[in-house]
Amino acid sequence: MKIFKIFVVICFTIFLISSLSVLVYIYKLSSELPSIKQLKDYSYKIPTLIYDRKGRLIGELGKERRYPVKFEQIPLYLKQAVIAVEDSRFYEHGGVDFLGILRAFFTNIKAGRVVEGGSTLTQQLVKVIYLTPERKLKRKVKEAILAYKIDNYLSKDKILEIYLNEVYFGRGAYGVEAAARNYFGKSVSELTLSEAALIAGLPKAPGIYAPHISLKKSLVRRDHVLYRMYEEGYLTEKEYEVAKLDEIKIIPNIPDKILSAPYFIDFIRSYINDKLGLDLYDKGYKVNTTLDVDFQNIAEKAISSNLLDLSKRQGYFGVIGNMSEENIEEKINKVKYIERYGFRIVKVTDVDRKYADFVSLDNSSEDFLKGRIELIKNRWAKPYGSDIRLLDDMRKIIRNDDVIIVQKTGNGNYLLAQEPKAESALLSMIPQTGEVLSMVGGFDYSKSMFNRATQARRQVGSLFKPIVYTAALESGMNINTQILDAPVIMDTGEEGKYWKPENFEQEFYGFTTLRQALTKSRNIVTIKVAEKIGIDKIISYAKKFGITTDFQRDLSVSIGSGAISLLEMVTAFSVFPNMGEYVEPIFVKSIEDYSGNTVYEVNEQIKYQAIKPETAQIMTDTLINVVENGTGRKAKFINRFIGGKTGTTNDYKDAWFIGFLPNLTIGVWTGFDDFQSLGRLETGGRASLPAWIDYVVGVLPEVDFDVFKSTDNVSYLKVDKETSQITESIMDEFEFLPFDNSRLGMTSENSM
Repeated sequence: MKIFKIFVVICFTIFLISSLSVLVYIYKLSSELPSIKQLKDYSYKIPTLIYDRKGRLIGELGKERRYPVKFEQIPLYLKQAVIAVEDSRFYEHGGVDFLGILRAFFTNIKAGRVVEGGSTLTQQLVKVIYLTPERKLKRKVKEAILAYKIDNYLSKDKILEIYLNEVYFGRGAYGVEAAARNYFGKSVSELTLSEAALIAGLPKAPGIYAPHISLKKSLVRRDHVLYRMYEEGYLTEKEYEVAKLDEIKIIPNIPDKILSAPYFIDFIRSYINDKLGLDLYDKGYKVNTTLDVDFQNIAEKAISSNLLDLSKRQGYFGVIGNMSEENIEEKINKVKYIERYGFRIVKVTDVDRKYADFVSLDNSSEDFLKGRIELIKNRWAKPYGSDIRLLDDMRKIIRNDDVIIVQKTGNGNYLLAQEPKAESALLSMIPQTGEVLSMVGGFDYSKSMFNRATQARRQVGSLFKPIVYTAALESGMNINTQILDAPVIMDTGEEGKYWKPENFEQEFYGFTTLRQALTKSRNIVTIKVAEKIGIDKIISYAKKFGITTDFQRDLSVSIGSGAISLLEMVTAFSVFPNMGEYVEPIFVKSIEDYSGNTVYEVNEQIKYQAIKPETAQIMTDTLINVVENGTGRKAKFINRFIGGKTGTTNDYKDAWFIGFLPNLTIGVWTGFDDFQSLGRLETGGRASLPAWIDYVVGVLPEVDFDVFKSTDNVSYLKVDKETSQITESIMDEFEFLPFDNSRLGMTSENSM
C-alpha cells in the first residue's frame, strides 16, 4: 500500500510537472505569435487594376490574382460546399475541433493511410496567413493557439469570408472570385451549384484536382463535395443527383494580366513609382489612365503591319536555326510569340531551286500542317545585305531541316515570312490636354520590353526643322523670307576639317523661301537660317518646346543631330495646333485605393505659352503645306486638316513622321536598335509615314471633326509665286500666305 501511494504521488507529480511544462510551453509559444488585431480590417494582397479612359480594364499588377468579395456576394451553396468538405462543424467548434481530430485519427487508422485531416477552416486560414505549411509539432501548436484566438476575436462569417478570399485555388487564382474567373470566365455570384462544388474541392490539393490539369480527377472530387453536401443536409437527394450530371466547361486559357498596351502599363508602373512614390504591386489601387483601348489596338496593328512590310523590303534575315543545333528549342521559343500574328513555325523537309517543302515541328499535334513555298511568290527574300535584286534560288537562303516561319494566304498558299529586325514606336496625344491616347514601344513586348516611345533617344533629322523656323519667325523673319540655297563649306574648328552639308537630293535650288525650304526639307537653307539667328536661340526654343536633350552647340543641331525621345517630339509638335501653348503630357487621371479613396488626381499640370499664337498659326499653315505639297504628301488623301513633318537621318538610320490634326498629334519612329541602316531610300516618308496613315485612318471615325484655331493678328496676303513678294497685282501664279500683322513692314529679304 505504501508503494502504491508513492507510485500515485510520483505519477501525480509527473503529471503536474508535465502539465505545467505544457502550459509554460504554450505560454511561451503564445508570446511569439503575431497579433490578430489586423484581421478586424484584413488587408488582402490585391492586384492593382489599370483602366483606360473609358473605364475598361487593360491590366493588373500583382503576384497574386485576387479579387476580394463580401460575404453576402458569395453564393450560399458555395459556402456550404466548402464547410461540408473541409469543416462540417465549423459553426460549432471554437477554432480547434477535437472531435474532428479524433474522427480523422480513427478514419486514417482504418484506411491504413492519411485520408482525412483534422484541421478546421480556421486552422487552415492561420496556416495561410501566419505560418508555414511545414509538418512540425511546434507549428501545429502555434496553429491551434492562433485558431482559438481568432475564433474568439472574429465572427464565424468573417472567418469564412477571409478564408474564401485568401486561399489558393490553383491556376493562379487566390480566392473564390479569381477562381470563378480563371476556370469559368464568370463572377462567383454567377456560378452554378456544380461549378461551386468543383471550386470548393480545390484547396485540398489544387495541383491534383484542378480541372485544367485533370478534368477526370476534378469531377471525382466535385462529386465527393456534392455527396458531403447531401450528407450534411445542404442538398436533397434529387439536387445531388442533378448536380452530378451537370457538364463542366472550363475556359481554355486564363485571362491575361495584361489585356492591352503592355508598353504603356510598364511605363505607368515606373511613372507612378517615380512621380508619387507608390508601389503598385499587390496594393489594390485603381488607376484611371488616359489611354484609349480602341486607339491602342489600332496603333499596335499599324506598327506591326508597317514593320512586316519594311522587313520584306529589306530582304531575308535568315532562318530561325537548324534542327541539328543543340539550342534550337531555345531559338524556337524565343520567336514563338510570332504565331499571334497568324504565322507558323515549321521545319523544312526538302529544298530545290524553285521551292521548299515544310511540315509542322510536332507531327502528333492536332493542327499538323505541311505545305510548299514557291520561289516565284517569295522573290523578295534575297539574303539581307546582298547585292542581288531578287531571290533566284531558294537554296541560297534555306536548307533541309531549317526552322522557318511561314504565313498562309487567303487562297490556301503559303508564303515565307520572318520576324522583323527593325523596331518602331508610336505615340499619340490630345494637344490641348496632353492626354496620351496610345503608346507602342516596339514590334511586340514579348520580343523586347524596351519602350522606344519613351526610353529611346534617337537623332531626329529634319523633324527638328520646324523648331528652327519657329525661332526664325520670332527673330524677325517672315515665311516668305528668301535664303540662297547654294553650296557652302564651313570650318569645323578642327585643323584641316571642313563641313560641306548637302540637301537630300544633292542639288541646290537658288533663292528659297522659308516656307519652301520647310516644305521640301532643304538642309542648306535651314543651316543658313540657324547661322543667322544663332544656335543658342535655337536651343532655347527647343527647351520652350519641352525638349530636355543636351545639344552640341554647332550648326548640325539645326538639321537634327540631337537625340530626342518620341514622347518629347510629339509633345513639342502639339504646341503648333494648340496655338503656341505647351501642355505637359499626362498618362494618369486619378488613382484610388481599395476603399475608393482618391490618393492622386491631376489638379496641376504644367502649361505655358511657349511661342506666340501668331507664330503657331503660321507654322501650322506651313506644316499643312508639307503634307499637301512636300515630304508628307502620302497623307494628303485623308479628308481632314493635317500638318506634319518627316525626319530622316544620315544613312537612313532613323525615320520619323510626326503629324497632327487640330485635336490629335501622332508620332512614329522607325529604326534598328543597333543603329544599322534601314536600307536605301527608307526615309521618314517611306518607313514611318505608312504606319501613321494606317493609325489615323483607323481612329478617324472616333476623332471629332475640327479646324485649326486662328488669331486676328495673322493676315493671309497674296504672294507672287515667282518673286515670293507680297503683291496686289493681277497674275496667274500666286498664293495666299499667313503673316504676323506686327511684322508686315518686313516682308522678305535676299541674303546669305
